[in-house]
Amino acid sequence: MTTTQTPTILAISDLHKAFSRPTVLSGISLEVREGEVVALIGASGSGKSTLLRCVNRLETPTAGSVRFRDTEISPANLNAMRREIGMVFQRFNLFPHLTALQNVTLAPRKVLGVAAEQAAREGRALLEQVKLSAKADCYPGELSGGQQQRVAIARALALRPALLLFDEPTSALDPELVGEVLEVMRDLALQGRTMLVATHEMGFAREVANRVLFLDGGKILEEGPPEQVLENPREERTRAFLARVLNR
Repeated sequence: MTTTQTPTILAISDLHKAFSRPTVLSGISLEVREGEVVALIGASGSGKSTLLRCVNRLETPTAGSVRFRDTEISPANLNAMRREIGMVFQRFNLFPHLTALQNVTLAPRKVLGVAAEQAAREGRALLEQVKLSAKADCYPGELSGGQQQRVAIARALALRPALLLFDEPTSALDPELVGEVLEVMRDLALQGRTMLVATHEMGFAREVANRVLFLDGGKILEEGPPEQVLENPREERTRAFLARVLNR
């Protein structure tokens, strides 16, 4: 998909984040355009998760700005912004006492004021989209890790967000369950969803992303099309990282 002419939906400018010491993010600047899939790669501790958490203000940046559709995200508009920016976490964070359908429909009913019948109808459609329509009445404890993560994706979609953030969504899964989550994410990309994805799945980044950003030490060390960053990286640090994760 060509995204060069689509509007910018997310603009991050000179973003810094420090937890006392050390500094976790050091001057991150990037733009994400509508319909674009941007993959964040890098070693654990490179700043990928902190960057995503700063976007939706689970962490407060030390300096810099995050703008969503030309509006800076701030405490004054945070709830409205979070309705537009969905997030899927490493750990699924489902309510264990609610069924899959109830997990998906809770936010539309409580946040958007959607009537229960409509929320249930839309929730079932979302569960069908993530290939879990048969599990609507199951509790999280009755689902595999991959199934729970797909429920979490459906829940993120339930507020009809314009931007989806994925924080290493397969890192807590057994290897045989990773594929079913990545398949759902590929489908979302084909639908034109705008996605910012922190991932260790290089195959997914290569196949699905429009751009790949390599983070190291809280900075964007390299960025470009997947074939450039993953197959012919310019930076020695990128090459060393890929050699380790790809065993090449």
